[in-house]
Amino acid sequence: MLVDNVCELFLPVSVYLVAVLTILCVRAFRHRRGWSKWALLVLLGWSYLFSTPAIANAIIGRIEDQYPAVTQVSAEKDALIVVLSSGFVVKREGRVEPRLDTAGWERTYAGIRLWKQIGGRLLFVGGPTPDGRSSDASLMAELAIGAGVPASAVRVETKSRNTYQNLLFVHELAGGHGGNVWLVTSAIHMPRAMAVARKLDLGMRPYPCDYRSVSLEHWYAWLPNSGGPAMFADAMHELVGIVYYRLKGYAS
Repeated sequence: MLVDNVCELFLPVSVYLVAVLTILCVRAFRHRRGWSKWALLVLLGWSYLFSTPAIANAIIGRIEDQYPAVTQVSAEKDALIVVLSSGFVVKREGRVEPRLDTAGWERTYAGIRLWKQIGGRLLFVGGPTPDGRSSDASLMAELAIGAGVPASAVRVETKSRNTYQNLLFVHELAGGHGGNVWLVTSAIHMPRAMAVARKLDLGMRPYPCDYRSVSLEHWYAWLPNSGGPAMFADAMHELVGIVYYRLKGYAS
């Protein structure tokens, strides 16, 4: 909304860095010689590129478009729905407790929605706390049971700490469901997760959720703001992640 963008002008956000670098570039090209003015120009381009929501949104959209949303499914016999966890931990009164982030809530909801459509079993995986006493997956499973999924239809894997381990540790469980295995995770994360699934020969079907790219029709989407760097961080996390996984042999 325009109001949100106006409010950002009162915060110490990236727009001011771009403004300062623009002023310095203008002054440098008017009064200086040598490489310094070109260095300032590069810094200006870098700060604008990584601070502009429209550019970050386009990159995220290209990543998410690799696996379009699933709009039609039907009940299946002996289906397994694998939901990858996402969250963080907080310390309270000397204890470490798991908390779901936005992606964790979106994936939990998507897993429940898919289960209501096709039945079978829900398997939440990963996200153990440092002390090993709980996990994001356990919290997601509790939410699913609270939403009406029978406890007998919910399973939890609590040891895996990254995408590769998430799918490696459920390899045997997935193999016993005759190919009726669905993978639920954020759309931006799905390309990396499916690349791991292919490497492990799991034969999973993608059920992406938590889409983050949107239609940006307003001119101010091309202005830097504090949301731009955060969006770029998400995109870079996945782009660097898939390269790293392929170099390590974790993904195909």
